[in-house]
Amino acid sequence: MGKILALAAALTLVVPLRPSAAPRAATKRATARPRPLTDLEKESCSAELRVLDRRVRFFQGQGLGPAEIARRNELPRRTLGECLSAFRRNREVELERLEDMNELDRRVGPDASEAARAEAWAQIQRERLAGKPRSLLTPAEKAELTAGSKAEEAETHATLDTFHAGDPAFMRMVHSALACHHGVRRDKLRDQLAVEQARVRRGGGDRRKIYALQARLKQTNEVLARSHEASRQFKNGLRRCTEEQVAVLTRCLTVQFEERPAEPACESEEIQQYIRFIK
Repeated sequence: MGKILALAAALTLVVPLRPSAAPRAATKRATARPRPLTDLEKESCSAELRVLDRRVRFFQGQGLGPAEIARRNELPRRTLGECLSAFRRNREVELERLEDMNELDRRVGPDASEAARAEAWAQIQRERLAGKPRSLLTPAEKAELTAGSKAEEAETHATLDTFHAGDPAFMRMVHSALACHHGVRRDKLRDQLAVEQARVRRGGGDRRKIYALQARLKQTNEVLARSHEASRQFKNGLRRCTEEQVAVLTRCLTVQFEERPAEPACESEEIQQYIRFIK
């Protein structure tokens, strides 16, 4: 009979050491009886339960009261609480995994390819993480969720790019801005090349710089040639560089290609869709 009472006392003393949300809530928890442990919880933390049980019976034999017994058993109670918390977390993970496996079968069926199952499983895991408070995610889970978001974003952008490639108005804007940007770039490169070639003729300068400038000029001329060829498919040719929308996009392309500090006008989604496509 004494052993049963001691074990009951041990379990009663296992109270989560958490701050109360409000005085009234704390009063309710203090008067409510702790939830009985399940057989699986008792089995998983049997060693911690035995330690606490022995200590409670020992201090009861010394005639100590419940408050003093609880004070002396604070460390083993905390150890038991940590064991139970770990078991419950692991149990929750197991149940979530079982739910996810059932959801996987529901989405793709048992005859799906390994690639299809892997893709669906990754999506289910991202959905699971997205449904949890971010503060409760581990660094690895946060990284997985971020990577998944980026992958989905990239897929969306790829779909938009495919659509835009068949949109004459969009492509006219792209080639117009590219022609404007590279037209200015070509003139600058020609001037820089002429200056460097003159220095070399005078016995100075840097031939490697000349080769680099010539390579950039060749690239720019190729882009201009493609834009000129593309202009043939548009009824009114390319748009003028002085048009406001073309001028803004041209400016943003210059910022992007020359790695200048970002400008607010270039951050809008309307401009970014062109820059993503061109890159």
